[in-house]
Amino acid sequence: MRRTTTWSIALVTSLAISGATGATAASAATTTPVVAGAPAATAGANGYTYDIATGTTNDPGSASLIARLRANLPADWKARQAAALGRFGIERSAAQEALERVIDPTQLQCAPTRLDAYVAGVLGDIDPGSLAVLASVGAFDFPTYDAILFGEPGDPRYALPKAYDNELSHSFRAAQKFWDTDGSDIQLMAMHGDVMTDQPRLARLLETLFGLPQANAAEIAAILVQVVAADPALKGGQSPLFTLNAFAFTAAGEPDPVLSAIPDKLVFGDGMLDALQAVGVGDVGPRAVLGHEYAHHVQYDANLAASPLTGAEATRRTELMADAFGTYFVTHKRGLALNAARVLEAEQSFYQVGDCNFASQNHHGTPNQRLRASTWGWSVAKAAQKQGQVLPSLTLDAQFEAKLPELVAPDA
Repeated sequence: MRRTTTWSIALVTSLAISGATGATAASAATTTPVVAGAPAATAGANGYTYDIATGTTNDPGSASLIARLRANLPADWKARQAAALGRFGIERSAAQEALERVIDPTQLQCAPTRLDAYVAGVLGDIDPGSLAVLASVGAFDFPTYDAILFGEPGDPRYALPKAYDNELSHSFRAAQKFWDTDGSDIQLMAMHGDVMTDQPRLARLLETLFGLPQANAAEIAAILVQVVAADPALKGGQSPLFTLNAFAFTAAGEPDPVLSAIPDKLVFGDGMLDALQAVGVGDVGPRAVLGHEYAHHVQYDANLAASPLTGAEATRRTELMADAFGTYFVTHKRGLALNAARVLEAEQSFYQVGDCNFASQNHHGTPNQRLRASTWGWSVAKAAQKQGQVLPSLTLDAQFEAKLPELVAPDA
C-alpha cells in the first residue's frame, strides 16, 4: 500500500514537561513537530514530572489514569499498533524508526519558525497531565485514523468547515481538471477533533486499531473522553493539536480487502486551517495546501513516488515534488491563477512546516528547501503563461528530477 502522505508531521509530544502550566509549561516544551508517542526526557521542576516516552509520572492522578488505560490494553498493544499503522500507511516518528543520518545538518539552516511559536502557545495552555495521559496511547493521532477508516464526504461529521467549503471545493475541482491523472475517485473531506468527545466513535476506532474487545475499547474511550472534557484548553477536542495536519491517502495495491475498500482521500484538519490563519497566510495558504496534497495523488496515479532513494531522502523528494507541483498548479493561469506575488509571499506557509529531522524517514525537507521547491514550481508556471500550456505530469516530473540536486544543496 502506498503511504499516507501528510502535509505536516502530526504533532505532539516531544516534551520534557513540568507540573507547571501556562507560560512555564510552554517554555518547558520542545516544539518541534513530531508524531505522538515520540520519546522525551523526564524533566524535573517544581511539581510533578512526566516522561512521555514511557508514560510514567509522579502525578498520582495522571498515573492512575495511565494505569487504567494500560490495564485495558493487551501486553503487545504497541506491536499491534505498529502493525495496524503499517497497514494504514500512517507515518511514524523519527524516534521509532531511527535511520542512518544521510544529511549533514551543519550545512543547512533551520531556525525556529512562526509555526513553532504558535504550537508553543497552544501547548502552553494545556495541562501537562492531560498531555501525558493522551500521549500514552497516541491519542493525538486518533482523529487522523478515524478519518482514514470511517470518513465519508456525505457525513456531516467529516464536512469541511463552512468558512472554507466553497474555496476548497472549487480548488479541488480545478485540480481534477488541471492534471492529466484521474482524480475522479478522490474524496475531499475534513477531520475534526470532536471524535475525542464521542465515546462510541472512539471505541469503534480502538477496536479496529488495537483489535480490542468491545468492553476494553469502551473503557479506554471513556477515560479519554473524560480527560478531554476536563481540560478547558483541549476545547472539547477542538484544540489544533488533534488536527494540525492535512493528508492524501490511497490504498492502491493494498491486498487487505478491508483497506483496499477505502477510497482515495484528501483530508483537511481544522487545526491546519487554524494554524494557517494564525501565521498570517489564511487567504492563500489553504489553497496552497490543497495543491500540495492533490500533487501527492498525482504522484500515486502517475507512479511518481517510486525512486531509488531510500529513507529520509526518499520522503524529502516526494514532499519537495509535491511543493513544486502544488505551486505550479495554484499559480498557473489554467490552474487557480492566484496572484503570483501574493502566492510567493504566502509560500511561508510551506516554509513554516519545513523540518530539521534530518534522520527521520518522515523528513519533509528544510524550510529553505521547501521554499526553493515552491518557487521553482511558480517559475515553471510563469514560463508557460504566454502559451497557457499545462505540462504533462511526467514532463514536469522529469524537469523536477533534474532540478532536485540544486533544491537540496547545502545553504552554506
